[in-house]
Formats: sequence, structure tokens, C-alpha cells
Amino acid sequence: MEKSIKFLFLIFFSAFSVSAQDAKKIVAEMINELGGKETFYNLKNVTYNVEYKDPNTPMILISKETYVFDKERSYSEYSEHSILGANGNISEGYDGEKTWIKFNGKISTDKQANAIADFWRKTNYYWFAMFFKLQDEGVNLKHMGNKKIEGRDYDLIKVTFGQNVGDDQDTYVLYINQRTKLVDQLLFTVIAFNITEPELMKFNYETIDGIKIPTERVEISSNWEGDFLGKKWSTTYWTNIKFNTKVDLEMFSK
Repeated sequence: MEKSIKFLFLIFFSAFSVSAQDAKKIVAEMINELGGKETFYNLKNVTYNVEYKDPNTPMILISKETYVFDKERSYSEYSEHSILGANGNISEGYDGEKTWIKFNGKISTDKQANAIADFWRKTNYYWFAMFFKLQDEGVNLKHMGNKKIEGRDYDLIKVTFGQNVGDDQDTYVLYINQRTKLVDQLLFTVIAFNITEPELMKFNYETIDGIKIPTERVEISSNWEGDFLGKKWSTTYWTNIKFNTKVDLEMFSK
């Protein structure tokens, strides 16, 4: 009996190891197709404009973002921020250790506003650099099999995180196109807002400075099979993307 249990365990462990190795290989190919992790981080920083609209809430966020890849510093100036009910008077920053938010140039002490700022500073940076961060320590990858959608063949890669990796341990399922090697869509949770059922996000790419960037994104409520459950798509557009510009690090300090 004991030998049988050990044998079954070895079979399971072997299958799990193969699944993880397959996933790592597929993700590495995807990162290479995007332009390469080294190429991306050698660009040092990025500035761009973001417009996010969710007709279901409704929520509108329009901002100019600046990220420095070292210490994942993040800064934003909003021209519209419907969550906090303000137009053109909000700035947020993350200096690599602490987050802050200002209203009309004054530091906020409002706990809710500070929590929202902390979420967006880290989340926005993560969404921009996400695919290149899939090889970071503490990221778990598992090959979940293959699926055909509208005549295209996909590898499904499940992404989870170890304990104490990030503020919240969300779950992602990447749909990696077997022909193009790119992520055409993904499923994801937002544990910070108690969203444990998935959202589905689809991408369109453009190439800037040798890096393929998913600059157009649409999102809708879904299930883990990837079926649409929502009726209205939210949209995100990244425009005016510029890498490796002169950035004053003082902007990240409150």
C-alpha cells in the first residue's frame, strides 16, 4: 500500500513538473516574441497616456503615467478620476516604498483615497510590465492544456503567486496564440476588490522601440471557461508611449 502511494505521488509530481516546464518554455517564447525581457528593462522608463472607461460602473480614469523600472517607481497626473469625484487636481506617486496622493497639490490623509492610490500605482505599473514579470521569483506557471477559439489554437497558462508575493495573490489564465506566440486574451481576478470570479481581457498590439505592447484592451465579466457573462465591454487605451526619456526622480517623492 505504501509503495502504491509513493508511486502515485511520483506520477503526480512528474506530471506537475512537466506542466511547469512546458509553461515556462511557452512563456519564455512569448516574452522573446514581445522583444525580450532584457530589451524591455534596458529602456529604463516609460511615459504614456491612459484612458480607461467602464460603462458598467460607470468609471472613467484619464491620466498621464510615468514609470521608472528600477524599484518600480510610479507617478500619475489625472485629468479625470471618477472614483474620487475629481477632475484635473489629483496626482499619485509611488517611490518604491510608499504611496502618496495629492489633491490640488496637498498630500491627502484620507485613508480610502490613499488605499485607492496605492492600488492604482502598483496595479498600473504591473499591467504595463506584466508579461516581462512572469519570470520573477515567486510566480508559479502551469500549463492547463490547449483550446481552439475561432480557428486559432491556444496554450492555456495558469499564473499564481507565492505567499507574500505582491499585495494580493490574484489568479490569471493566459491564452497564448500558438502561431504568433502572443497573449491574445487572459482571465484574471481582482482580489483587492473582492472580485474572485474572472474578468476576460482581450488585446491588440503595436510595436514601439522594438517592444510589442498591448495598447488596446477590452474587458468583460466572464467565467473560467472564457465565456462572456457581461453585456458591456470596458476599454483601455495606451497612447503617446515614450521610452527612455529624461525623468526627474523627485516626482516620485511626496
